Amino acid sequence: MKKIALIHLLPLEYYPPVTNLLSIIDKDSSLSFRVFSTHNNKNRQEFYLSGTKIFRYNYPGYTSNLILKIWSFFKLVFLPLFELLRYHPDIVLYIEPHSALPAYLYKRFVNPRVKLFIHHHEYYAPEEFQGPAMRSVRFFHKLETTFLFKKATWISQTNTHRLDFFSKDYPYISKSTLFTLANYPPISWAKSLKKRAKIKIPTRLLYIGALSFENTYIREIVTFVRNNPNSLKLDIFSYNIHKDVISWLQSENIENITLNAFGIPYDQIPKMASSYDVGLVLYKGHNINYQYNAPNKLFEYLVCGLDVWVPKKLTGCKPYLNSQSRPFVFDINFNNLSMADFSSIMEENSVGDSFIQYNAENEAIKLLKQIKS
Repeated sequence: MKKIALIHLLPLEYYPPVTNLLSIIDKDSSLSFRVFSTHNNKNRQEFYLSGTKIFRYNYPGYTSNLILKIWSFFKLVFLPLFELLRYHPDIVLYIEPHSALPAYLYKRFVNPRVKLFIHHHEYYAPEEFQGPAMRSVRFFHKLETTFLFKKATWISQTNTHRLDFFSKDYPYISKSTLFTLANYPPISWAKSLKKRAKIKIPTRLLYIGALSFENTYIREIVTFVRNNPNSLKLDIFSYNIHKDVISWLQSENIENITLNAFGIPYDQIPKMASSYDVGLVLYKGHNINYQYNAPNKLFEYLVCGLDVWVPKKLTGCKPYLNSQSRPFVFDINFNNLSMADFSSIMEENSVGDSFIQYNAENEAIKLLKQIKS
């Protein structure tokens, strides 16, 4: 039985793709694993697996007390390292540069023969590591570029666009170690997909995800929905929402828009989403990472049978644009929304439903194959 240590030093609950992956690995009787992560500070129910030990630590960034911050950082690095010494894994898989330091110490100074796997939720352009908020991550990334990238068996990004950028940034990395691992929902979501009913008026729009004025088109879509009260309704679920957005939405008090600032548990999304018509992706694409993003919500909406509206600026969504069969994926200019542009979209109900094949289990096969080889 192969032993895997997965290091994800940002809270698991904020990253459904990694909890989906953990659930898949947990079902494989040929694999044993330990998980190292941190507690979340947004009152999300902690993810757990009944047969797997998940070690949790306090994330240093959640405290302003310098002494507590240093102590949390110390524990975040050396307690996982201590457990790695006890567990002696065959494979270390770490996710994001934030999680690199324990993997580096173990691989370099304790067990050089351990196989190293690396996955990135996000693509970071090299210049982004120079920002003032990235000082600690810049140090971790230095360990990646000087050692870890050269020793890895597997390095993955979430799509081919991001992987191409990554490969050009670090041309010394062998192409044979570069892979994609997309952010798809569990196969159970697709199995529960119901045939789409005819879209009625008012059309029900759904948004799930983070919200800010700077990085999303929340102001634009809210204004559009408010101006079309007889045609549209919008429900928003966001536990990661800036306070100024909450204040604005509450002050506007728009009858055909609701806000749930506690979000929704991930496993409840399929049942809840089945009563909606359109899922919204609202990222502005403020940097390369987001411009070339095919977010997990795109696939989650699709697998739930919703049409999806994505911003025109999101190049990463363009391979999935579809006006031939439901569920549709349309690229929308959120800076110039007009009800006339949507009338034909909403009235088109004659096409058949397409079967959505985006699921985490099929996507994980290539990773599991490498792990077991």
